Amino acid sequence: MWCVLSLSATAAPSVVLNEIMYNPPRELDDLQYLELFNQTSNRVSLGGWSFKSGLDFVFPENTLLAPGGYLVLSKNPLAFRKHYGTNTPVLGPFKGKLKHGGEHVELITASGATADSVRFDDRSPWPLGPDGFGPSLERISPAGSSSSPDNWSASTMPQTRRAAGSPGKRNESFAATPIPSYSNLDVSQGKSGQPTVIECDIFDETGVTNAVLKVATVAGTRPIQEHEIALERIKGDSKKGRYRGEIKAANAGSVIRYRLVATNQTGLARSLPGENEPAPTFSYFAGPNTNNSFVPFAYLGQTGNSQNRNQAPSSRFFRQDAAATGASRGNSYLVYAPTNNGPIQVFDYIRIVPRKGGWKVHFRKDQPLEGLSDINLIFEYDARYVLAEHLAYELFTKSGVPAPKSGHVRVWSNGRPVGYHLLVEQPNRDFLKRTGRDESANLYKIIWHGQDIQSQHEKKSNFTNGHDDIKQIVAQLEQTQGKAQWAVIEKNFNVAEFTSYYAVNMCIQNWDGFFNNHTVYHDLKPNGKWGIIPWDKDKTWGDHDGASSTYNWYEMPLTYGMRNDKPPGDLKSMFQRGPFGNSAWWRPPGWFSGPLLANPEFRKRFLDRLQEICNSKFTEAELNPIINQLEKRLEPEVRFRAAAFGQNPSQALSDLRRHIESFRNQVVHRRKFILAELAKTRPER
Repeated sequence: MWCVLSLSATAAPSVVLNEIMYNPPRELDDLQYLELFNQTSNRVSLGGWSFKSGLDFVFPENTLLAPGGYLVLSKNPLAFRKHYGTNTPVLGPFKGKLKHGGEHVELITASGATADSVRFDDRSPWPLGPDGFGPSLERISPAGSSSSPDNWSASTMPQTRRAAGSPGKRNESFAATPIPSYSNLDVSQGKSGQPTVIECDIFDETGVTNAVLKVATVAGTRPIQEHEIALERIKGDSKKGRYRGEIKAANAGSVIRYRLVATNQTGLARSLPGENEPAPTFSYFAGPNTNNSFVPFAYLGQTGNSQNRNQAPSSRFFRQDAAATGASRGNSYLVYAPTNNGPIQVFDYIRIVPRKGGWKVHFRKDQPLEGLSDINLIFEYDARYVLAEHLAYELFTKSGVPAPKSGHVRVWSNGRPVGYHLLVEQPNRDFLKRTGRDESANLYKIIWHGQDIQSQHEKKSNFTNGHDDIKQIVAQLEQTQGKAQWAVIEKNFNVAEFTSYYAVNMCIQNWDGFFNNHTVYHDLKPNGKWGIIPWDKDKTWGDHDGASSTYNWYEMPLTYGMRNDKPPGDLKSMFQRGPFGNSAWWRPPGWFSGPLLANPEFRKRFLDRLQEICNSKFTEAELNPIINQLEKRLEPEVRFRAAAFGQNPSQALSDLRRHIESFRNQVVHRRKFILAELAKTRPER
């Protein structure tokens, strides 16, 4: 049940908390601010006033707030003025920072009395727009209660993802008198051929004069203007009534978007959801879940993408989904139909961005997909890649390395079937939180083609605090060796995580995963350490540029990835050389793998862990059931994809079985090679 609290008539104090920017987009916390408003006709001295909670600041003795005046308190006045201009009166900086997940802010007078306070949240019934989408949290009526979520709104949603709001001037959401409010929303979605019934309580002190549903049907990229359906009052009166409306049955496969709009006697209106929310409508899918396959179905609707990008869209529901250009919110949708005819989920107003071999999908933070905020849907070049990468993450996870969730889904894009894709979780803050890591950590994606430490470590979080930590730890590793170096490693690295990561790399012959294709993170808490996350493991399990069609390569040496590792001298032709010369699969050591794997104590622990994994995880008993299930699950998907693209289903199935057999062979022969090499290295074992 969705609920909005009604506006309290309790009188507000003379100086009120009027606007709060608590979560600026792109982690730019220096743009946090609070705005005070003097709603009286008298000048108020704020000297000695302070904040009891939420932040640390005491107003200077000569601080005066004019009648009807505004005063902004900024975390970083220099950053604030650069972003918002220099005309706004601003004090600061304040110490601490406002929590992104909600906060209790209490303004205290010089005598110790509470002048005003608010305990806001980043979840309903509080507005969601201020939680990193760009709007600020604005008080609607200064005379209304600060404690009621119904007296707060998101400021205007900006076109691009930037900190917006109205600091130092009247709020964009301002209303001198109460506006309509809602509670007890009930939705009864009709089955095939039946209408969907909407009921809701609507309150207003002056009386509701008009209440409607505004409805739009979305099918693929085709824009359809929203239309109005009258809401009938079935109980109560205009000040406190229950209203009912029906949305006619839509064609199966459509997404229905709707919102409620009530107008009162003074002409003020409120929409539910608010028009400046991340999702300015409610949404549902017309039709049953017909999925009886082994994998979920995903219907992608990239609304507006078929239009000319230089033309204005014909409906506000069909703006271009310009995630790549920094749009404040997405306008695409994903309909997710789980297996066994489970409940369908609609993820609306999300960003779907084309990427090599598929799409990146960015979900709203208030509606993740099974806990995932960002995913990749990939089918890149070769069907083998979507098999190998998934199996790699399975082994990493079984071996205790935090790895992205992955699986396979059957995809339709704008109504066109495109067959099965690999769904892979994006390593981000939510990934760190899900796996029990520090979500405030510095995240770096390793990029092979950079020229130095900084360019080869792409920052993925905390964008404003630079690369100092990665530079410092690399310098410490380079300036030490032996026991001194081991002391640096033990103090600064999650040794168990790194040894397990490199050990699994050895098992799956991840030749591009020491120097490239992974993410590292630095826990910034006291005594926090560096950790590692696998990524982009498609060309593994015996595959490399120029590999045979049977993928019968099993001999990547156990010295691979360590400092002073020698490239192989078995070149057969110039055509097998890679970008670094030598064999196509050879890469130089990584910034971390080079010194770590060459350190005697770390190497001992790495080899011990490799032995353990080969004895317990990288075995036929452990992996063949997973490989067999993968084959069974994807056989129908291979046939479906072949038919969708006019290919030969028999040949596609033959290729699937060839790849599956090569995985089984890798487990046997690669494991045999590793154990033999370990026996040579440590004969006593």
